[in-house]
Amino acid sequence: MPSYDVRLEVGDMLYGGWASIVIRRGLEQVAGSFELALTERWPGQDIPRPIAPGARCRVLVDGEPVITGYVDDVMPSYDAKEHGLSVSGRDKTADLVDCSAPSTQWAGRGLLPVAKALCRPFGIEVLAQCDTGKPFSQLKNNEGDSVYETLEAAARVRAVLLVTDGHGRLLITRAGQGARVATVLELGKNVLGCKASFSLRDRFSTYTVKGQSVGLDGWGGAAAHSKGSANDSRVPRHRPLTIIAEDQVEGAGAGERARWEASVRYGRSRRVTYTVRGWKHANGLWEPGQTVPVRDTWLSIDEPLLMVGVAYLLDEQGTRCELTLQPVEAFSLLPVPEKDKGEVWP
Repeated sequence: MPSYDVRLEVGDMLYGGWASIVIRRGLEQVAGSFELALTERWPGQDIPRPIAPGARCRVLVDGEPVITGYVDDVMPSYDAKEHGLSVSGRDKTADLVDCSAPSTQWAGRGLLPVAKALCRPFGIEVLAQCDTGKPFSQLKNNEGDSVYETLEAAARVRAVLLVTDGHGRLLITRAGQGARVATVLELGKNVLGCKASFSLRDRFSTYTVKGQSVGLDGWGGAAAHSKGSANDSRVPRHRPLTIIAEDQVEGAGAGERARWEASVRYGRSRRVTYTVRGWKHANGLWEPGQTVPVRDTWLSIDEPLLMVGVAYLLDEQGTRCELTLQPVEAFSLLPVPEKDKGEVWP
């Protein structure tokens, strides 16, 4: 059974001796989380060192950080025979989810500088792994919005994702930019178990998008109507869907939106979670954003899938990983048009 050196670093102290471990990371959460049950003192350590809520911390796996943030909860326990300590916490980026952003308006600034300005008070570094687009003509959040809500709305306009990297940094990225893993997930070899979901509930055979674009007549002529369509041949029966675009779209834009609907709805309709032994593939840790080849004759899957979420687990059942995968189409993002000046954004 695989064995890893897993430690909680708090200040200059390293805590080990875990009874159980749950570490979760994913593309659908901007902050990873951990829940650890450990002995209160290291073997050979005479004085127990309490861990305080709010303390800076890192969770290390064989010396590699997988969580860099703060302790949220500390739950000591004891009885006549034993004593223990349970600790939970999240990445630094959790503060972006919990805390309100200042009510501010930006003009002529891009997503990256806005993100850096909002994250600076929290001591969070921001990195862009993709093109973040041109500056916004105007960007304004709503009173009471969290920092993450403000940035996520802006990220949708630029069709990018906001994730973290295990080092407490905020990454601006797109799906499919992670490493391609050589290790194949294969039924009968390295897969211990599987839970899957396949649905046709939100998929349709034909998508028709209708909208309006600004008319060419400068004297108040009627707006031009635009229309685009796309088919999903994998839907076996007649299921048409008409979508009225929320924003102005040109003719080509309506077709693009229809194709996007077909692609994303297909991706989101397929979700598989595999349980494998250990936390590593041939070249390192399983991590969100990686692309993984899958061969599963039982589920009729033989294609690379996107790693959406990872859970590193250790308990009485052993050391294992739960890997949640979806087609990369599930995270294909379509840019959202900016609103007119003067409107509350978004």
